[in-house]
Amino acid sequence: MRRLYHPAPETFRTPSGLTAHLWRGADAAPAPVVLIHGYGSNVLFNWVKTGWLEPLAEHGRSILAVDLPGHGTSAEVDPAGVRAEDLLVDLRTLLVDHLQAGVSTTPVTVHGYSLGSRLAWQFAAANPELLALLVMGGSPASDRLSGLDSDAARRWAREGTPPRDGLTRAVVTVAAAMPDQNLPHVVELLLSLAQEPFDFAAAVPAVPTLVVAGEKDEIAVGASHLAQLVRRTGAAARFVEIAGRTHVNVLTSRIYKDSVLDALP
Repeated sequence: MRRLYHPAPETFRTPSGLTAHLWRGADAAPAPVVLIHGYGSNVLFNWVKTGWLEPLAEHGRSILAVDLPGHGTSAEVDPAGVRAEDLLVDLRTLLVDHLQAGVSTTPVTVHGYSLGSRLAWQFAAANPELLALLVMGGSPASDRLSGLDSDAARRWAREGTPPRDGLTRAVVTVAAAMPDQNLPHVVELLLSLAQEPFDFAAAVPAVPTLVVAGEKDEIAVGASHLAQLVRRTGAAARFVEIAGRTHVNVLTSRIYKDSVLDALP
């Protein structure tokens, strides 16, 4: 099996602070796969260490994986004021540029995990012509960010004081588990995105969709509803639940990987 290494041979920084990592496939014909990691994670821990790159490369796919502002190789980027629309514009520019640069001339697969799935959903709804497949992994079925206590979250990131609010404490302390985090920046991205209310049903992508969640994933409870929303648009959608898996360890599941590989156009 071909081994891919991080950082990628080619990297790009966008105006909003995404760092894109590009591994070019041996065969330029199949559509590339775009990977968007979850909150508090990064390309290295969400996709590389969990074994996603090599199976995709075996399919001859080019892989474009992005570190969100404040995360991973974009850790020094302060995401204050960044909005989802900024990230979506940067993603579209990346895809159009690299599609035109010969990576592929066909629509892509966009695979988002957790917070990344929310961005992938928004991107697919706004740019359906660019997608052949949307993969939603570990996705919440509703907006979990609107109730965050911004002051408490920032204080935790600066001083380590646990927020009293249960939701804020449960969400923001996830970032502390990842090594070498820029905690103020990681938290700031979440707070910046939380400034705009979000509703999955407000703009539903009419593209083929695969929704995957672990059976014991408390964050992705109700994720099957997302597949139902897509089917109402007339597009095909499938929900796969991985038995015994949580929000963290589902990423290493062979069933998860095989489900995505089988769905690739």
